Amino acid sequence: MIEILQFDKLHCKNCYKCVRQCPIKAIEVKNHCAQIRAEECILCGECTIICPQKTKGAVSEVAELREALSAGKTVIASVAPSYFAYFNATYHSLKAALARLKFADAFETAEGAYLVKSEYEKLMERNPEQVWISSCCSSVNLLIEKYYPQVLPHLAPVLTPIQAHAKLLKERYPDALIAFITPCISKKVERYSPESQVDLVITFEELESMLQEAGVEIQEAPPEHERQYLSRRFPTDGGIIATLARTGGCGYVSVSGYQACVQAIRDIQNGNVSACFVEMSFCEGSCIGGPSFRKKEYSLLSSSLKIKQHSSASGYAEDYNLPRAPALARGFAPPPKVTHLPPSDDQINAVLRKMGKVSGEDELNCGMCGYHSCREKAAAIIAGKAEINMCLPFMHERAESFSNQIINITPNAIVSVDLDLKVQQINHAACEIFRLVPEDILKQPVSRILDEFDFVDIIMQGTEKLEKTAFLPEYSAYLSQIFLFDKESSMVVCIMKNISQDRQKRNLSLKKKVQAAAMADEIVDKQLRIVHEIASLLGETAAETQIAVHELKSTIMDDEE
Repeated sequence: MIEILQFDKLHCKNCYKCVRQCPIKAIEVKNHCAQIRAEECILCGECTIICPQKTKGAVSEVAELREALSAGKTVIASVAPSYFAYFNATYHSLKAALARLKFADAFETAEGAYLVKSEYEKLMERNPEQVWISSCCSSVNLLIEKYYPQVLPHLAPVLTPIQAHAKLLKERYPDALIAFITPCISKKVERYSPESQVDLVITFEELESMLQEAGVEIQEAPPEHERQYLSRRFPTDGGIIATLARTGGCGYVSVSGYQACVQAIRDIQNGNVSACFVEMSFCEGSCIGGPSFRKKEYSLLSSSLKIKQHSSASGYAEDYNLPRAPALARGFAPPPKVTHLPPSDDQINAVLRKMGKVSGEDELNCGMCGYHSCREKAAAIIAGKAEINMCLPFMHERAESFSNQIINITPNAIVSVDLDLKVQQINHAACEIFRLVPEDILKQPVSRILDEFDFVDIIMQGTEKLEKTAFLPEYSAYLSQIFLFDKESSMVVCIMKNISQDRQKRNLSLKKKVQAAAMADEIVDKQLRIVHEIASLLGETAAETQIAVHELKSTIMDDEE
């Protein structure tokens, strides 16, 4: 299977936009990165314009084309008829610009469209009672081949305009390389079909880049200066039918857009329509409503008017008159497909339970993962196309649950308050301090448990952090508080540590120190009193001793005399 679309894994950012946009869910997500399933893809190109990281795109053959042009090879351009709306240029001005890029010649793919529409007319004449679906849109062809093979007998067995034109150009230039220039990514796959004679395919954007790098400007010219051909209407909604000669008794209708195409295919499959030709375009509005035009935000209305003005003037319908057409018949067959049994209800329910969806009420069917319903997402997980973590509500709930578990088991008390000063979250530790349950305080003013001034203060100051210590007498609690202001979420978080025991120990220690100091002072005072008393006694005793000694001395002296 040729992989036309390529995804850049490095910059894929888990947004799942491509999964949501893909109409047939041909994108798988593994290891958080989206990848295309080539065997399921129908190359509509929706993922290439929806990706915000610009990681989706088609393989490019610009380098190969440049090499061929530089080598002097004969390269003939076949330009899709929507060029007039995209480049706002006539065929001759675009042809002149291509010549400056060294293209040997350039022709309009509308020539091939003329050949194809002639084959459609023959089909309707031969089988007027049959329901025929146009085979010009590659994405429609792939859609029917891969997903509605029962409708293949109704798909017109005619080559696409580019393949018909390539055969015509190969007859004119047998040794030339045919380069198809198109707004459509799905046309890149036609190069690889067995009946194709297309050698290279580039998009309008790639041609635009080549012209800019070469410094070549397309000279605008008024469309009235060149002939107008009806088959240039092919890229507009109803444009194919506008070119057809009518067969009596047959209906002619055009549908465009994925939903309209699928509804029409199912009607045909169920036998609800008969005897009609259905012009079917995968892009709403046909080719001029495709990814290339939407990337440049071109108006569908103005593009359609330009194409119509470029294809017919004042209602006059001139068309190509090619003398001989090559063989344009082709066949369609469904690709080999590996049959997978659909998952059972038990398997789906088991996956849903892993995503936390245990009842029908839990199945939100929000579509954020890219799938229309939770059950469809579960089936994709079983098929290996999706991952459980693509369910954003599930991941949010799991993250919230994990966050709540952490908050609730932390020993610190936590209270979150919004700008209206109402409590939005409170954990178990805080509930123990304030002797309440969460239901008592959630959505209630924080002033019921804490001084609201601190919250107002940090909000008014605009600071991110505030630290303080507070005593709450009604709770007999000392709290060490840290206030954090998150401006993005407009929340103030107060983280508190109950330091009552520390304060009690500190106060007890301080009390003991005071008591010890008082005891020391008392002991010192007592010692001083004792010293004073001893000193007083010693003083009296010394005086008495002095008197007694004096008297004894006097007595001794008297005896000697």
